[in-house]
Amino acid sequence: MDAYQLQGHSLDSLRRIDLPEPQPGPGQVRIRVAAASVNYRDYALATGRYQPELPRPFVPLSDGVGRIEAVGDGVEGYAPGDRVLGHYTTGWIEGPFKSANHLSKLGGPLDGWLARQIVLPAGAILPAPEFLSDEAASTLPVSGLTAWSALQRMDLRPGASVLVQGTGSVSLMALQLAVARGADVIATTGDAGKAERLRALGARAVIDYRQRPDLAAAVRELTDGRGVDGIVDVVGGPQFLELLQAAADNAHIAVIGFLHGMQVDGNLIGPIMARQLNIQGISVGSLRDFEAFLADVERHRIEPVVGARYGFDDGAAAIASMAGAREMGKPVVVFD
Repeated sequence: MDAYQLQGHSLDSLRRIDLPEPQPGPGQVRIRVAAASVNYRDYALATGRYQPELPRPFVPLSDGVGRIEAVGDGVEGYAPGDRVLGHYTTGWIEGPFKSANHLSKLGGPLDGWLARQIVLPAGAILPAPEFLSDEAASTLPVSGLTAWSALQRMDLRPGASVLVQGTGSVSLMALQLAVARGADVIATTGDAGKAERLRALGARAVIDYRQRPDLAAAVRELTDGRGVDGIVDVVGGPQFLELLQAAADNAHIAVIGFLHGMQVDGNLIGPIMARQLNIQGISVGSLRDFEAFLADVERHRIEPVVGARYGFDDGAAAIASMAGAREMGKPVVVFD
């Protein structure tokens, strides 16, 4: 089987190799991969920035879609030819998160989707939305579900204000879902062309962070001084302190990403206590959450924004593309 393996802690250690064709055991299915999408986590793992302790080698990429081509004993409800998505945290079926779930993640430590075939538990797959292309469907399991979970935890009423950052896949899906729920969305970008697309997706206002580096002041100007009710933070790092200043009383802040690092230095506790802020770490959700998210995608006919498309031969380049500026949307590897 044609596959990529991450064998070390640098992009140079990503090797294209031939692996034995995987065989589904009892309760498992083998999927012929049609498309797989790239998350920042994939780049961070491949460059040693994140979880360097994970054992190598493994097949990268946590998101994908494909068609079942073989089923193991005891599998019910699925048959060869069904188009399915895999649940990223395969062991998290329902209930609250448990730290042990980390061991069941695809694309590290378990083999992921950058291979011609993948074997998954039949209890960790779901039908892909029929109205979506393979490329669009492949973006949903990680960043899509994470955005949905963030909004669920915020539990905001229609008309509440939400701040999303940039044009990555989590922020875009959070924008689309929030608009579908009747929220008032403020977005940020440093690109005028992307700003127009954000408005087209439903953002009421877009802050150009190159022109307005004082983010908190800009947000308060747009909200009559009160700040926003919800923030989807994908940046992390020192900017987190400024985000706190953009939050309204009792606001919910979903901590999701670390594009600017994981260290925060400064007055963190004061603003949280003064305005009774709610800080929640978010990473995807359970399989039951995934079902509910896909139902919302179907109900609102939400089309994820797909970014650059790569062929299987360019799998390494797809991961490397997460390093810098790129086109709007999530990079996708389309299998031939």
